[in-house]
Amino acid sequence: MSLFLRTNYNYYLLNIHKMTLKILSFLFVSGLLIAACGNKEDDTAYFPDAPANPDKLKLVELVNEFRSKGETCGSKSLGAAMPISWNDTLALVAKKHSEDMFANNKLNHTGTDGSKVNDRIEAAGYIWSNYAENLLKGGATEEEAIKAWQESTAHCENLMDPTITEIGIGTAGPYWTMVLASH
Repeated sequence: MSLFLRTNYNYYLLNIHKMTLKILSFLFVSGLLIAACGNKEDDTAYFPDAPANPDKLKLVELVNEFRSKGETCGSKSLGAAMPISWNDTLALVAKKHSEDMFANNKLNHTGTDGSKVNDRIEAAGYIWSNYAENLLKGGATEEEAIKAWQESTAHCENLMDPTITEIGIGTAGPYWTMVLASH
């Protein structure tokens, strides 16, 4: 075989090899994307279940410890806030919303009945002057859930809101709902 043909043949083999690698890379990435968009049963591999009955004392302690120091949420520097307390009514509202999200495999502040957090709080008989809601999908422990909310600007601001005096948290499957409010 002449040097010219051998060079062209080697060039041809090299291009086939490069193209094969690109195709295999594409197929691998496509497989990962398909796996990530899997059905509800596959979600558990990516989002561990929250505790069925999270420790309310630990949650209040973690939130109060965070509020006591003052924090920077995104680019906002916020001063320390007074401690909050647990409210069973807000916890029930949070639990029901987490159950709704779990039943529909959808993280959303709007319930499947169209309700917003203020609608759900009012329906439970809580008379509010201020409220907020933090949601999370994933987080196997109380510490993981609170840390995730601390690291999100909007959720951090809710945690640090000085007008908030009470919280309730409820879980279902991998879903966490924290309702923050004050009378």
